Amino acid sequence: MALSNKDKSKHGQNAIDSLEALLVFCCDKGLIREYSSNFRTGYAEFSDKQFYAPYIITFESGERWILFSTTSMRTDRIKGQQWDTANIKSIEDTVKKCYLVYPDSVSDDVKAEFVRQGNKYTNGEEYSVIDGIVNQDELFTLIEHTYTRDMTTGRSRDFRGRTFEQRVADILSYPANLTKWVSGDELMVGLNYKMFSTIVDKLNIDKELIETITATSDEAVIGRLPSRGKPKTDVLITATHKDGSTHIYTISCKSTNSNAVSFHQYSYEAFSRALNPTDTRLKDLLAEFQRCGNLRDFGDANGYALTQALEDYNAKLVMWVLGGVYGEGNPETQWAKYLLAYDNADGTFNIHTIDEYHQKLKDAGITGHFGTVFSWTFASGQKGKSIQLKCKVIK
Repeated sequence: MALSNKDKSKHGQNAIDSLEALLVFCCDKGLIREYSSNFRTGYAEFSDKQFYAPYIITFESGERWILFSTTSMRTDRIKGQQWDTANIKSIEDTVKKCYLVYPDSVSDDVKAEFVRQGNKYTNGEEYSVIDGIVNQDELFTLIEHTYTRDMTTGRSRDFRGRTFEQRVADILSYPANLTKWVSGDELMVGLNYKMFSTIVDKLNIDKELIETITATSDEAVIGRLPSRGKPKTDVLITATHKDGSTHIYTISCKSTNSNAVSFHQYSYEAFSRALNPTDTRLKDLLAEFQRCGNLRDFGDANGYALTQALEDYNAKLVMWVLGGVYGEGNPETQWAKYLLAYDNADGTFNIHTIDEYHQKLKDAGITGHFGTVFSWTFASGQKGKSIQLKCKVIK
C-alpha cells in the first residue's frame, strides 16, 4: 500500500524516536558518553551549518560516529547523506564512522533492499564514506563492541550478558512496541520490535485484554536467593490487563556467540537438596565428583554409578538447572518459565519454555555426561568447592 506524504513523515518520525530511545539506553548504560541531535558543521571560510547529521554519538575515548535514520531504501537520498558524511569526516577528525540505521520492523522486502545496498558498500562494489547500513540491533552491537573492545574476554562476556538482560527489559517496556503489536499500525516502528513481538506472542498475552507491559532486570526488584545466589529469572515481566488484574512472566536470558556456556554452578549439597535430599547414594556420588572435578579422576565406575543414580532425576535436574524449579527462591518471580537464547554473532534469537528447550536439546542430539544434556566440570579456582554444568545454546 502506497503511503501518503503525511504517513511517510509519521513513519520516519517514529523511526527517529525509536533510534533516540536506543541512544538514551546506550547513554544510561555508559556505552557512550553522550549523543546530540541535529548536528551541523562546516568549513571555516564558509557556513558552519552546511553539513548535517541527525545524530552524533561520542564514546568515552572521544571517538564520534554520525547516524542517519531511514525507513526506505532511496539511493537518491543516500547521495546527499554521502555528501554530508564526506565533508563532516573531513572537517571533524574525531568522527570515525557513519551508519545509516533502519528499524528492524521493516518488511522483509524492504530489509532485503537495505542489505543489498549495504553489501555493495562493504564488498567494495560501490565507493562509500558511509560505513554501513544497519538495523537497530546491529547498531547496538557495533556500539557495544566498541565499548568493550579493550576489555578482557571474561569481563566483556559478563558485561554483554548483563546489558542484554537490561535491553530485553527496555524493549518489553517500550510503549510504542505494545501499541504497534495491539493495533497492527504499520506506521509505528517500535524499539527492536521483532524481539518484542516474538516474546509477547510466546507468552500468549491477549491483545484484547492487555493494558500495559512493564519489565525489569533490576536485581533490587527480582531479589537474591536466600543463599544470596542469583536467581534464574533475568527479566521479570508484569502484564496489566484492562480489568486491573496482573500476570507475572519470568525469563532466563542467554546471550552468547559460543556453542556452549555455563548454566549452573552450585555445591553438591545444593544438587542433593534440589533433586532428593534423602538419596544418600546420589549425594555421596555428587560429593565425590565435586572433590575430583573431572571425569578422569572420578573414574569409570563412579561415572556409571552416577549415571544410574541420576536416571530418575533427569527431568528434575533440567528444570532446576535451566529454570531454578525445585530449588530455593520465590517460585513466582525467581524461577524462570522461559529461556531466551540470543546469538551475539548474527543477532538471531528465540524463546522457549524450559520444557520446550529441553526437548530441543534432545531433538538436536545434545548429549553430556552421566546421561544428561549437561557437561559436568568446575569453574576456575572452584575445584572441590562447587560443580559447574555447561550446555549447548540453541535457538
